[in-house]
Amino acid sequence: AICVREAGKTAQDSIDEVREAVDFCRYYSARAKELAEDQRLLPRGVVLCISPWNFPLAIFTGQVAAALVTGNTVIAKPAEQTSIIAKRCIEIMHSVGLPEDALQLLICPGKGVGETLLPDERIKAVMFTGSTQTGTLISQTLASRGGEQVPLIAETGGQNCMIVDSTALPEQVVDDIVHSGFQSTGQRCSALRVLFVQEDIADKLTTMLIGAMKELKIGDPAFLNTDIGPVIDEKALKSLKDHEKYMEDHGKLLYRNELPEEAKNGTFYPPTLYEIENINVLEQETFGPVIHVVRYKGKDLDNVIEQVNGTGYGLTMGVHSRIEERAFELAAKSRSGNVYINRNMIGAIVGVQPFGGRGLSGTGPKAGGPNYLPRLMVERATPKPSTIEDVDATDKALVGDDKSAEQATELMDKATEIEAKWRHTALNDRLSAVRQLLAKLAKVDIVEEFADDLNSTLATARQQLTNIERKLAKPKQLPGPTGESNTLYLEPRGVLVCFADKGVTFEYWTMSIVTALATGNVVVSVVSEEFYEEAMEFKSQFDATGAPKGVFQVARLSHFDTLLMDERLAGVVVDSSTERTARISAMLSSREEGGILPVITTEYDDKLIQRMVTEKTISIDTTASGGNTSLMTLVEDDD
Repeated sequence: AICVREAGKTAQDSIDEVREAVDFCRYYSARAKELAEDQRLLPRGVVLCISPWNFPLAIFTGQVAAALVTGNTVIAKPAEQTSIIAKRCIEIMHSVGLPEDALQLLICPGKGVGETLLPDERIKAVMFTGSTQTGTLISQTLASRGGEQVPLIAETGGQNCMIVDSTALPEQVVDDIVHSGFQSTGQRCSALRVLFVQEDIADKLTTMLIGAMKELKIGDPAFLNTDIGPVIDEKALKSLKDHEKYMEDHGKLLYRNELPEEAKNGTFYPPTLYEIENINVLEQETFGPVIHVVRYKGKDLDNVIEQVNGTGYGLTMGVHSRIEERAFELAAKSRSGNVYINRNMIGAIVGVQPFGGRGLSGTGPKAGGPNYLPRLMVERATPKPSTIEDVDATDKALVGDDKSAEQATELMDKATEIEAKWRHTALNDRLSAVRQLLAKLAKVDIVEEFADDLNSTLATARQQLTNIERKLAKPKQLPGPTGESNTLYLEPRGVLVCFADKGVTFEYWTMSIVTALATGNVVVSVVSEEFYEEAMEFKSQFDATGAPKGVFQVARLSHFDTLLMDERLAGVVVDSSTERTARISAMLSSREEGGILPVITTEYDDKLIQRMVTEKTISIDTTASGGNTSLMTLVEDDD
């Protein structure tokens, strides 16, 4: 009832959200019992949880429960619009025995939190769901503290798209569009914003969609028969009206529902359908019941997926096609964290469709997934962290001249050009290339300084390749109802910089390169003079394996700052013992373009693999593309 009253959710949305909050508690409790057996992991300390208004109970509870079950204490800061829900939730938690000091509620404007708590070194991790801009600001504030990168699990916005080809079932598609774009009044971060429709069926599909929109009931969200309630507040309504004015010159209005009399005095906005030329018309996400249709030719399908990926966002994407091979190809090429095939693209279920994006849509790991809780824990044997004061803020060795900047950009151009090819190279072929590299290195002369380390490092690296094969060979099948397939894939981040100065051990640097390459990432290794000869030897031997040119490149320290600021970068791998770790964190957080990037460092080889990949959940309605073949093979038991 509070959800309906305070957050403007429909009654059914509120019921679903209560179920999701309970699921979070159950799932994280069970997962925490498993992690308790890992003696390397300890609680971090105080975790700051900043939750949004659009899921005022489920996301709030999910953040808090995850931090608590891993042994941390929590300061919870809900959105100002939905503080009553958060207060009631915490009262329930305290009533069942949770110590009051373990979980404290903070009701205040977000600016006060940023100015007071984020700079406080007692905050050991931050969980945030909200806008991309705010997430970046949080990252910058945390980096300004110096020392190791403070874990930030951020889930931010998205320009979510659905691609529909001419083979799709129109009735199924229309139903899924309505649910994806208009349920919760379009106020879900996963909601459909841009609908790509093959031109052969566009007229028929939009006609059917408009007919379905006419059936939507707008009104009091407390009633179960209400489909569309109000948007959250006057600010949200103004934003939608501003977009309406913008679209007068940049799109074509296909249909807009009429508001009933009882809805004209509230913050109601009617479901709206526009047609636009291409996705670049949209300058930002429209958070409400608005869908934009883009027509495309069948031959331009590859261009469509490039447009979707080119937005920089990567939260959810939908695919409707009865050609299985095409649907899977689009899902594989997508840079979205959650891909839905032949079904709606909202309503991720805890433990079944772990939720979260990449790029401008978030940092990962996914909420409700197997890798979420470990990020809220710290490895037992952690080296003494560096501070920003350890390194001259200018650090002249890392700042090159114009020629160095030009060279660094060329390196990134080559890396980006080959990234997609290496990403989609079969795992066995990638492993084969790296194994050949290790075999070649064992037979060549390495600088005498590292000769003693070489054999042990190569042995560790070979074992790492076995670990990678075990982790990545088969995607994880997740539970779900009959007629639905849910799979968690681990994919490469993209272009990584593996950094090595005099503070980085030879073994860590080698392991970072081997792990990054084998997991499908493209590597630019930035090295000081101490490592340059070895790095060039690594490059020479890797190129000799027949791997594509540009997958592994070597750069000097003077190239580093330019590489860090390039929006195409996906992360930096560095030994935590180097004194420059704090500066790297600060530099990454100051980037004006691109997503929030990680400084990847860990003392455990399995954790290194986990940090170098991102998660993608693919959910398929197997009944929509011609039937669930597994049902056709069932036989009766003899008895």
